Amino acid sequence: MEVLELLRRKQAASAEAVSGELGITANAVRQHLTNLERDGLVKSEPVRHKRGRPQLMFSLTEKADAAFPKRYGQLATMVLTELQEMGGPSMLDEVFERVANRHADAMEKELDGLSFEDKLERVVAWIGRAGTLAETEETDDGVRVSIHNCPFRNTALKFPQVCTITPHLLIKLLDAPVSQGHSIHRRDPYCSFVVQRPGHPANPQ
Repeated sequence: MEVLELLRRKQAASAEAVSGELGITANAVRQHLTNLERDGLVKSEPVRHKRGRPQLMFSLTEKADAAFPKRYGQLATMVLTELQEMGGPSMLDEVFERVANRHADAMEKELDGLSFEDKLERVVAWIGRAGTLAETEETDDGVRVSIHNCPFRNTALKFPQVCTITPHLLIKLLDAPVSQGHSIHRRDPYCSFVVQRPGHPANPQ
């Protein structure tokens, strides 16, 4: 990590320069750099100088950015707090409905002409690509869509409107009623939504 941090500060550096900065041998640095390059975090490029041989310079790849601390959740919470103070909870309701509709609009063309089953499969797969560990299960009331990992859990615990994105997507893309089952916001271990099949009578509440 110290090698990565140094390369981020310097933009590019030779093994000898890294060695001098960190106070470890050049051979040890080269071993670290070789491993980092193998993992796709560092790239090397020979740089010619006016005199002498080209020098091998090391720099970070785009992939290396993921190795550094991120605070996206903290930023999201700060922004949502300000929005709520500006416009109240109703503003957040509208914001997340717009987010869901924007994503649904991007997907709708892929679903044209498909059966309900195929639509459901594609929508759940799309939701799963966000790292949600989404799965489906048949129930007497319809198809239960369970989400076992919420990528926005910490934000959702403070702002329940985050949890409305998935049901909004399901309703718009499947054109079917959706009811909430379990909810991470309510401290359940996972979230679940029941999608009513076309022609299935609604359960009386």
